[in-house]
Amino acid sequence: MSELEQLRQEAEQLRNQIKVRGLTADITAGLDSVGRIQMRTRRTLRGHLAKIYAMHWGADSRLLVSASQDGKLIIWDSYTTNKTHAIPLRSSWVMTCAYAPSGSYVACGGLDNICSIYSLKTREGNVRVTRELPGHTGEGLFDLRADQELMMYSHDNIICGITSVAFSKSGRLLLAGYDDFNCNVWDSLKGERAGQRLPVGVRLFYPGGLCGD
Repeated sequence: MSELEQLRQEAEQLRNQIKVRGLTADITAGLDSVGRIQMRTRRTLRGHLAKIYAMHWGADSRLLVSASQDGKLIIWDSYTTNKTHAIPLRSSWVMTCAYAPSGSYVACGGLDNICSIYSLKTREGNVRVTRELPGHTGEGLFDLRADQELMMYSHDNIICGITSVAFSKSGRLLLAGYDDFNCNVWDSLKGERAGQRLPVGVRLFYPGGLCGD
């Protein structure tokens, strides 16, 4: 690598750091100081046999789903610490999971490029796969009732994997984080990038519509 190319990379890294600091300052500017917070463990949920890659709370703030490299999704009752469901997965390479707002479904996805959706409330009383959405090469938006893909969010310049996604409160913006430590903001209706790329670890949308890490 030439000295000029190295200087260009260092300048790009500094530019990205400035962008992140500016974004963080914008997000926190209108927030009041919360003072010192003392946190303590309320419950410990034991049962996975390998690394836990993701967890997501249900809408009732009582149930939550966790995804682990042991090849299982577990639905927990956080009040009692009991497992309500233990779902064996086809692949142990699960990376993320989500609990549907309705409380009737959980979903997971990973390095097998398949998004699997499980129904928790079947007539038989058991948990089963209701949809498998294979072949991901970008972020996809699906209508589960119609069983069809609505939109695919991809770009020729994006060649790395996706680690997590989050919608804005309005549902119009979709924020996606990638393996290259950057994120893209997409217009969910147009399928186009709506914002600049920024270095990021974990993606969050704040109530005011701003996003941060």
